[in-house]
Amino acid sequence: MSHLSAHTLTAQDIQWIGERIYQNETGGKPEHLTFWSPAEEFPSLGLGHFIWLPSGLNLPFNATFPQMVAFVSKTHPTPDWMKQPHPPWQTKTEFDQAWSSAEMNELRIWLKATKEQQTQFIVQRFQQGALGLTERLDPQQAQAIQVKINRLMQNRYGQYALIDYVNFKGWGTDANERYQGEGWGLLQLLQAMPDSEEILDNKQLLQAFSQAGKQVLARRIELSPAARNEQRWMPGWAQRMDSYLP
Repeated sequence: MSHLSAHTLTAQDIQWIGERIYQNETGGKPEHLTFWSPAEEFPSLGLGHFIWLPSGLNLPFNATFPQMVAFVSKTHPTPDWMKQPHPPWQTKTEFDQAWSSAEMNELRIWLKATKEQQTQFIVQRFQQGALGLTERLDPQQAQAIQVKINRLMQNRYGQYALIDYVNFKGWGTDANERYQGEGWGLLQLLQAMPDSEEILDNKQLLQAFSQAGKQVLARRIELSPAARNEQRWMPGWAQRMDSYLP
């Protein structure tokens, strides 16, 4: 994308977006800053439930925890063990056994102290990534996507929807993040939305975004390996899509 037209995010906007993402990911519970779902092969950590993949795993998900730590480390002291590409726990059992360890407590204190920087990472990652979102599309498709993004970027809820969805399900440009060749990121969501000129006002725009998100996530579930039983997540995912509506 050549140009991102946006209403500038104030410090209050960024804090508001961070709080909403925190509620989405943790239910507002500090203990969920360090979380390993029984349904997943990796821990999800921090305000944005950033993924930290144990070594040797080959999964179609982007490990965002090391990227976030590298960003926050520039301005906040960070223990060396947290800067590693893989976590010190290989399994959920090891993670659960370490729940009250000095390491885990150090991690929680660090995550609570850096919520603002974690939000800045999420926002900056969005702003940088948005510029490359359409570079592989033909000019007409790229233009249609850019119009949708620029319209969404004009108000706080639209910005929150875009930034949160990328943090939640990625860009949709990584060829590895696919089930049966189909992605589920922001690009696929925007492609599923009606053309912008068919949408008259901001309320309809946000409804179209939310609806397209549900569509793309339902398709992901249909194409996912049966053993992952992803259907169980749809109620929570749908609720998250509804949070984009004022």
